[in-house]
Amino acid sequence: MKLLAVDTATRHQSVALMDGTVLLAEKTRANCVSHAGSLVPAIQDLLTALSCPFSAIEGLAVSAGPGSFTGLRVGLSTMVGFRTVAQLPLVTVPTLEAMAWNHRTSGHPVCPMLVARTHEVYWAQFQWENGRAVRLLEDRVGTIQDMMETLRQPTILFGEGWLRHQRVIVDTMGEWAIGGVPESMNPSAYHVGLASLDAFQAGKFAGSHLSPHYVQRPDAEVQWDLKARRASS
Repeated sequence: MKLLAVDTATRHQSVALMDGTVLLAEKTRANCVSHAGSLVPAIQDLLTALSCPFSAIEGLAVSAGPGSFTGLRVGLSTMVGFRTVAQLPLVTVPTLEAMAWNHRTSGHPVCPMLVARTHEVYWAQFQWENGRAVRLLEDRVGTIQDMMETLRQPTILFGEGWLRHQRVIVDTMGEWAIGGVPESMNPSAYHVGLASLDAFQAGKFAGSHLSPHYVQRPDAEVQWDLKARRASS
């Protein structure tokens, strides 16, 4: 099955074309300022480079969040538009679950991290068992301290959240904090595609009403934390 996959959860834009588990090509753009203006041209460029007509695509996969509100909306609306026009099946994949595919041979739990509000991160935890990512923790958002308190053993940490807060995490967790490989720090459309394959095989496609998976804390809780930090400063 030829599958077109897209990730716009962060400023790192990624589109990929796959044939089953085989990556045919992936096009990435670092520090993308406007997914709205560049996503469709990136897809067109990818298909043109492969001499692949859109009619050859048999399925669509997209990263659903958490991540950038605007980026997620652009990715979802673009793929929903393609689904409507071409009548193709669409699978949505949690962004952090797709990122876990960066370390699918790991014996340690893996913890992908994305930047959320100031001083906060999104994170989840997975353990690879028999080629499948088993969730140990649902997607969460909170402070770095909140994240570290959920880790109970040596864990591979990676993503933009890890890059931003690596020093304090290592200072606090010591050898329990295992940095991921450099190529795992950004989401990848290829991994979105890989993470979607079980859903395609099971016929679990996205419904008609889709919205991004934001995973936000209640505003009252955020304001409470801000007041607490100001009081202690």
